[in-house]
Amino acid sequence: MTVKKGSRSSTSSRFLLGRNNRRNKRGQVTVFIIVGILILFLSAGILYVSRIVVKEKIGTEEEPVIAVVPQVFQPLQTYTENCLTQIGMQGLRILGEQGGYIYPDLAGTYSPTQPTDSDGLNLEPLKVPYWHYNIDKNTVDRITFASLQPELFIEDDPELSIEGQLRRFAMEKLDGCLAGYTPFFEQGFSINQGAITDVGAIIGETGVSFLLTMDVDATLGEAKHRMEQFFVRIPLELKRYYETAAQISGAEKNYSFLERQGMELIAIYSRVDADLFPPTSDVGYEFFSVLSWSEVQLKNKFIALLTSNVPLLRFLGSSNFYYATFPEGNRLAQKVVDNMVLPLIGAEDLEISFDYFGWEPYFKMNSEAGVYKPEHLFVNFGPLSFGTQRYEAHYDSSYPVLVTIRDPAAFAGEGYEFVFAMESNIRNNEPAVGGVLETFPRKVTPASCDEEQRTTELIKTVVVDSFTKEPIELVKVGFSIPEQAECEIGLSNKAGVVESKYPAAYGGVINFVHPEYLKNFYPINTYKVKDEPQLLGYAVAGVEEPEKVIELDRLRWINVSVKKKEVKKCLTPLVCQWTTSGPLPPGLAEAAGIAGGLSILPYREISCEKGERQCFFNSKGSLFDPGEAVVEFEVDGSLSKYNAYHFLDKEVELKENEEVILNLERIGGFHEEVRGDQFFVTISVKGNESTAVQLVPGIYKVQGMASTAENIIIPLERRCFKYDIFFGIEKEDCFPVPNSTIEGFANGNMQWDTEDTYLVITPDDLYTSQHLTLFVLTQDI
Repeated sequence: MTVKKGSRSSTSSRFLLGRNNRRNKRGQVTVFIIVGILILFLSAGILYVSRIVVKEKIGTEEEPVIAVVPQVFQPLQTYTENCLTQIGMQGLRILGEQGGYIYPDLAGTYSPTQPTDSDGLNLEPLKVPYWHYNIDKNTVDRITFASLQPELFIEDDPELSIEGQLRRFAMEKLDGCLAGYTPFFEQGFSINQGAITDVGAIIGETGVSFLLTMDVDATLGEAKHRMEQFFVRIPLELKRYYETAAQISGAEKNYSFLERQGMELIAIYSRVDADLFPPTSDVGYEFFSVLSWSEVQLKNKFIALLTSNVPLLRFLGSSNFYYATFPEGNRLAQKVVDNMVLPLIGAEDLEISFDYFGWEPYFKMNSEAGVYKPEHLFVNFGPLSFGTQRYEAHYDSSYPVLVTIRDPAAFAGEGYEFVFAMESNIRNNEPAVGGVLETFPRKVTPASCDEEQRTTELIKTVVVDSFTKEPIELVKVGFSIPEQAECEIGLSNKAGVVESKYPAAYGGVINFVHPEYLKNFYPINTYKVKDEPQLLGYAVAGVEEPEKVIELDRLRWINVSVKKKEVKKCLTPLVCQWTTSGPLPPGLAEAAGIAGGLSILPYREISCEKGERQCFFNSKGSLFDPGEAVVEFEVDGSLSKYNAYHFLDKEVELKENEEVILNLERIGGFHEEVRGDQFFVTISVKGNESTAVQLVPGIYKVQGMASTAENIIIPLERRCFKYDIFFGIEKEDCFPVPNSTIEGFANGNMQWDTEDTYLVITPDDLYTSQHLTLFVLTQDI
């Protein structure tokens, strides 16, 4: 019955088809096309959804479904997964050490000597790209910021994203690790390894997953199995490290914390001091500026500052954060340290460090020929002479900083480091901003000092020490043109030589300045000697070559004490005799109204002559002859008329209550060809103490005063005066003189201001002695 039914049914169908064949032929073709298109789109949709599902599963750290492998073939699966893990970890470590790059050469170039004109740090064999830097050359007056921070996901950058590089690395290295499964051949396996179709590297929140697609046909005996996919997941919070690094580079991009630290260090260590950085803004009022700074030396100092201070930068929300305090209350130091704290959080279990290891920076100033000097203005107009200096140093600098994010717990306690670099860019004392830069302000220089105005032939000077005769380095040589300008000529080299052309002028003065020496001035009319080279100076004993030099006297601190040599007094009194006048003649007495003819005058005459000399420094009747007096004078109307002072050439210590003040004014040196700067020193000494003063050799005028705090007491005294009132009758009148006290007095006052009294201090006196003793004259009362 069934067959029949079927037969009928079949016959009916054939019939119908045959009857309508011509009419339905075109309709059948259309239906097939539509069905084919639907199948095509359905297949594409299934493939896309499958890919998204796999990506979603891996991205959300859910392992994809991998076909079950029979136990006999599981060693092959484990072997493949171990290789995938090994290659994955190797790639992760490499990119962690190179700022997210396994292939940094694809991102840029890296110079080992000029890191700030590169795209990153060359730490052979490692290369660390900058996540924030200026891509223009340092010498270009323009700043263009860029970043080589790689993308994280392959969808954003198939080639240089971290996922893309991990994929490429795994595909390149897996074959080498698998080694064609040769270890399994001895175990009887027959393995046919197909080509690696794909390696998916997916970065999740807490791990990095690798999905290898590769056909492996394995046979062992009669057992056969095909493996198509292999999956491993490496627990590593790479995404978190990446985001922390992006947080730091973003803070640098938006707030320029590296540049601000660099300029703050320069500001702290800048002063009008040759041992520090020249200030960005300051004014001096010296006659001549002796200060200059070598740009090369400043760069080396900046390198040292960065090396020691960049590591003090700290990430607030990191596990290695610490807060430094200064208990002694140093507010400046505390402020500087506080400014090195980055107010960033989110890395509480990570260690974050900043380093600068002395890499060559770009360092440029508004210097001339590598030497920075302040702008100097010197005015010399009659009695009015003054100088002023304007310090306005402008700094340009670029330097790299290495940032390390370390997770000590990663890889089962082995630890993991994610390292990247950034570049700090300072321009005109400020954090650089993108665009065209302002140029340094031009130094104002008097027109008469311009190079084109220096028309003489070369004039050479050799500067030596007046005592050692050795050449002096770094002596600033200037040239003063009367009523015009003060020109900076140059600095002496190690041989003490300065050789340069000068402006041709009358009445010029060359000045020689060094902070450790007294300034010297050499008058010269350069116009008269402009046509021939000159060697300036004078011949000096002990210097054979060159035949002429300029000597400078070194300032020397030395201990000075004062002793006295006394001037003592000898007195020669008057010895007087007198006679009474007697009675007056009668007529004269009556006319004068004097009874008895007595005289109104008690004395007829008084005659005096020199008595015996009395010297107060002779004791116990000594017959010591004081010699010729140095000072003699007479006091009219006094019995102590003849006074003589004798100099006793004997050193006497000052008493504890005695004080001496000496004023020494240098009036010249020992060579008439030059004149030294004004030099004046005051020496104040009490008792047998000594004091340290700064001196130079030379010829000095001296003013001095010695005083004592000792009191002089003049006791109560009764004085009487006798005279004759009648012939042969004497009368005596007496009166008391009260006692008095003189509280301190000057016992010496001298002024040596003539050629035969000048004080001469030679270089041998000063530089070969550890102590100088000066003497003053005092009067022994």
